[in-house]
Amino acid sequence: MTRSRSLPILCIAVISAACSVRPRVSDTGYTGTWSRGNDRNVSVVAIARTGDRYLFRWFKHSFDQRLDVSCGWDGRCEEKYDGKHMATYEFDTRVDPVTHRLMVECDERRLLPEKPNIHYIDELVVEPGGKVLWSYTVERDGKRYEGANRSMRSFEKVADAVAGVPRFHFR
Repeated sequence: MTRSRSLPILCIAVISAACSVRPRVSDTGYTGTWSRGNDRNVSVVAIARTGDRYLFRWFKHSFDQRLDVSCGWDGRCEEKYDGKHMATYEFDTRVDPVTHRLMVECDERRLLPEKPNIHYIDELVVEPGGKVLWSYTVERDGKRYEGANRSMRSFEKVADAVAGVPRFHFR
């Protein structure tokens, strides 16, 4: 095959390979994009570091498109169900000075009168190897939880990268 004929074939092969490349997943500590889900919904957490602060952004969507939770990098979120506003959330992060673990504090305000407002704090722990993130609830409405009494969720890392991180931080 001549060089002029092989070049287009090579370009197509490179483009095809580039389109099928998976996002890089390595141990970057807390930063990256993390996901968990089941047959009904998917929950995605993005964590970025800017200066000495971590920014936290959460999304949750049901596959039937009825539930949608969307958050900005400022930590403010809206939950909608069938297009109707159901709740707001405000997240803030800090690094615990003793354990050096990332703590995520949240105020959840339900918009329906029969649902209570909730304040909780979760402790995030990255497993060795950096591909699983655990979230343990350590406080809910002033009540502390320890050990097996904590609710816990795990997220798998889907990418080292985080999309749309602002160049400044909000607080």
